[in-house]
Amino acid sequence: MNKNALIIIDAQNYFVNKFTKSLPEKIAKHMSKTDYDFVVFTKFINKKGSNFFKLLNWKKCLSGPETEIHNSLIKFARKENVFTKNSYSIFKAKGINEYFQKNKIKSLYLCGVDTDACVLASAFEGFDLGYDVKIIKELCCSHSGKSFHNSALKIIKKHIE
Repeated sequence: MNKNALIIIDAQNYFVNKFTKSLPEKIAKHMSKTDYDFVVFTKFINKKGSNFFKLLNWKKCLSGPETEIHNSLIKFARKENVFTKNSYSIFKAKGINEYFQKNKIKSLYLCGVDTDACVLASAFEGFDLGYDVKIIKELCCSHSGKSFHNSALKIIKKHIE
C-alpha cells in the first residue's frame, strides 16, 4: 500500500522574514489538524564550494542558528525525519530517496520556503521521478515576496497540476 508524506521544505530560521514570518506557525497548525503517514523536513545548508557561494555570492546558511528548523516546528523534527541538502531540490538530500522507497511513500505534499526555488525544483523533480506531487499553496511562500510566490504557483499549475 502506497503512503504519503508532508514535506516541509527549508522552514528554517534564515528564511523567516517579513514575507514568511507566519508560515512556520501555519504549518504547525496544519500538522495538528491533518494526518499524514510521514512528515519530512529538509534543511538547506550552504557550502563554501557551492555555486550558491561561488557564482551567486550568497554567503548565508552556512551553519546555525540560520540553518536550524524554526522553533514553531522543531517539536515535530526527529533525527530520522530531517534531511540536509545543499541544493534546490529535496531529492539531492542524502538518504531521502531511500527513505521514500523504504517507507513506500508515493504521494508528496510539499510546503515551505521558497515557492520560487526549492519548492518549485522539488515539485518538478518529484514529478519526473514518478511521485504524485501536490503543493499546499497556502503553506508555501517566498522570502523574496508574494510576486515570486505567485509566479512559481503559475508555473507549477501549468506544468504538473
